[in-house]
Amino acid sequence: MAATLAFASAAHAGPPWGTDDASFQATYLQAGDLTSPSDMTGDWAKAGCEPGAAQFGCTHWGKKLWTAKDASTAVWQVHDLRWVFPSADAAQRFMPAAMEELREGLPPVNTPPAVGSDTRMFTAQGDTYGIGIEVIMYNLVFRVDNVVVKLFVAQGPEAQQRKILTPLMVAALGQKAVERIRAAEPRGVAAAPVPVTQPEPAQPVEPVPAPSAPVEAVPVEPTPMPEPEPEPRRSKGRLSGEIKDYWRSSSPSSYIFVGGNYSKAFGEYSLSGLKLQEKSAFDISIGALLHPRAYVQFMFHRDVWQVPKVEELLVRRVEFIYGFDVLALPPDWRVRPALMVLLGFGLGFGRRDSLVGEADPNLPVPTVNEGRAIGIGGLFGGDFALHIRVTRKFELAPYAGITLPAYVYTNDFPAAERHIDGERGFGRAWRWHAGLKIGFQGSR
Repeated sequence: MAATLAFASAAHAGPPWGTDDASFQATYLQAGDLTSPSDMTGDWAKAGCEPGAAQFGCTHWGKKLWTAKDASTAVWQVHDLRWVFPSADAAQRFMPAAMEELREGLPPVNTPPAVGSDTRMFTAQGDTYGIGIEVIMYNLVFRVDNVVVKLFVAQGPEAQQRKILTPLMVAALGQKAVERIRAAEPRGVAAAPVPVTQPEPAQPVEPVPAPSAPVEAVPVEPTPMPEPEPEPRRSKGRLSGEIKDYWRSSSPSSYIFVGGNYSKAFGEYSLSGLKLQEKSAFDISIGALLHPRAYVQFMFHRDVWQVPKVEELLVRRVEFIYGFDVLALPPDWRVRPALMVLLGFGLGFGRRDSLVGEADPNLPVPTVNEGRAIGIGGLFGGDFALHIRVTRKFELAPYAGITLPAYVYTNDFPAAERHIDGERGFGRAWRWHAGLKIGFQGSR
């Protein structure tokens, strides 16, 4: 019976955990805890601590490094660190004092997953270290009673998408570390031996009269049940998290595009009482992403109007256009819509070719009277694009939209007129356009 009680006591010894060499080694993650086949590529777990932790009573410190065999997996490299203290209070006092070192200069995640106690999470996304290499990493720091844990997890450099590692994946590893620690009890912990006394010789017992009143039973207080460990909170969703991370980024991935479209004015127009026809119109543009919501582009516009056999008008514009992206979705998504509000200004160049005089049999064509003009003005509109990423660095984006130009010109060029013959002038017409952009994405 005494041996049974001693075994039960050892199985539920409780904290402090990992306070000797064998149990300390057992607090670390094992190969079966990782999401893909991995090799241990480094082991620095030992007794003893650095001076900063030793002043709080730290007895064991170390790190084990796991690297997945597949460099395209989400959980590619795991740095698994431990600090063991004699009590939970000592571990709790150590964490805020060492937090600058624990965080490694990374910005925090606003809502870290609940793993263990005193949980903090930090992240690195993009070229955080300024070495020209884009990384996705999460740093999870928490405490399990007297043990402080740090899990630094990096995404594989050959991942097919820019970001496949999520906080929830790192939290799942953290929960496995909690289970490893609580199973790592120091050896030699056992219940105190149950004293066994030798029976004394029996003595004659005098008869005792029965009590006159029943003895009331003393109520026994129920043993309070321990509070269950809170389960990790669910993440708010991978896509919404990626969008919010992208909006908070001050230096988005460099993105440039070139594009071209066909353009045409809505409605019918006249000039000097004669029907005016639009022969052709197109736009060519080049632009770049400066901020998650801000694009800039330079655009060349050309359209030709004609009164058949009487007059031809050529309009060319060079414009600087600012685009505000209402949706602002990460440009590394495989398919993403974009809704852009456009506002621009620029210079206009007009040419008017009028056919004058009667046809002369000795001349092949009538005389042409040419007039030129220069203008200044602006443009307002919007367009919708569907960006389709073909490779990690290259995408195609069909798009369409509407614009409204407003320019003033010299030399009474008719494209400046708000109204011609009581009707809206062709130079102030709403225009639709449809075309294709080719995008190129660089690194941060």
